[in-house]
Amino acid sequence: MVYFASMSPLLARVDPDPAVAAILDDPLDPDFLDKIHDALGPSIENTAMAYPWAKHGVHRFARKEAVRLGPVGARACSLSPGIIDTPQGRQEASTHASMQRLIDATPLGRTGSSEDVASVVAFMLSDEAGFLNGIDILVDGGVFAAVRGD
Repeated sequence: MVYFASMSPLLARVDPDPAVAAILDDPLDPDFLDKIHDALGPSIENTAMAYPWAKHGVHRFARKEAVRLGPVGARACSLSPGIIDTPQGRQEASTHASMQRLIDATPLGRTGSSEDVASVVAFMLSDEAGFLNGIDILVDGGVFAAVRGD
């Protein structure tokens, strides 16, 4: 299984305390929204904050599923694309200067393409990637390294 995540929580350096992590690990709890709001405060109502937390939940879910399903031979990973050359990606790059700075900072100097992402997903689902389990694959043209300096 490949779950679509994002590099957003990595750039935002989302690192929940154990109480928040426990809430994120139970997204089907009928009181999830109230609990996460109580734990993180009203800033979580802002999509710029909610998105990294949601995608951090996807990272956590993929790791937990890998541990749960690995013994039966199933694999679970997350994929974190950067800015992809789609209509939405182009619109974000044209309206948000920070997005264009991210693109300019990449070693490739371009956004990824949907074909780039599809190729990585095809590899992740192939027998050749049988060693992958529980990890996050960044498909970002180097944005993450350029921005974080890692």
